[in-house]
Amino acid sequence: MRFDPPLVPVTLLRRYKRFLADVQFEDGRVEIAHCTNTGRMTGCSEPGSKAMVSPATNPDRKLRWTLRLVAAGRTWVSVDTQVPNRVVLEALRRRRVPELAAYDVATPEVRFGRDLKSRIDVLLTDSAGLLPPCYVEVKNVTLRRGRTAHFPDAVSERGLKHLHELAGEVARGHRAVLLPFVARADCDAFDAAHEIDPAWAEALAIVTAAGVELFPHRARIDRHGVSMGTRLPWIRAAATAD
Repeated sequence: MRFDPPLVPVTLLRRYKRFLADVQFEDGRVEIAHCTNTGRMTGCSEPGSKAMVSPATNPDRKLRWTLRLVAAGRTWVSVDTQVPNRVVLEALRRRRVPELAAYDVATPEVRFGRDLKSRIDVLLTDSAGLLPPCYVEVKNVTLRRGRTAHFPDAVSERGLKHLHELAGEVARGHRAVLLPFVARADCDAFDAAHEIDPAWAEALAIVTAAGVELFPHRARIDRHGVSMGTRLPWIRAAATAD
């Protein structure tokens, strides 16, 4: 996924009220940027960090800028929560995830579950009808401890619900995949954030034992775009301090 229009460099002054960030441009002016990330953004929202924003393409939008990247040390972190689904969908349609490359149709935002009140990020099917449908749930991961990426960065009742819904699809004879999208390049493994949300961590172990597949992937990120990188191992160990 390429950034279009191109990103503009800024300095992050502060992030507040979940959806807002004050940023300073190179000419000294300060503006408010929209932040799509509702998580804590631990380690990637420090005042004074280098950052990148994109201009709004809708002239009627209240906030002209959107916060896209924040530097954590030498690493860019993608903090726009709309990016992972777009990148993963693109990779699946190009059949660049080997474990899922047999599927040739990738449909985003499909209603599913017994009551059809939930939406799955991507539904994979094959046009020949030989494979069971595959339900793919994407999670944006920005929290890092040591060299390990962790999810979630806050207690996530919604994330817990998603795990149970994926397990329900497996019970119905379908495939179900949780794809944590590690939106930074400085991690070598993935694990649940046990100390932050023990219920989610326990549920992850239970549903994967029941057949839900876990495919953590690291992103490739620069100021020009974000793409799918290599798959990461699941280390299944408690988080450690940085």
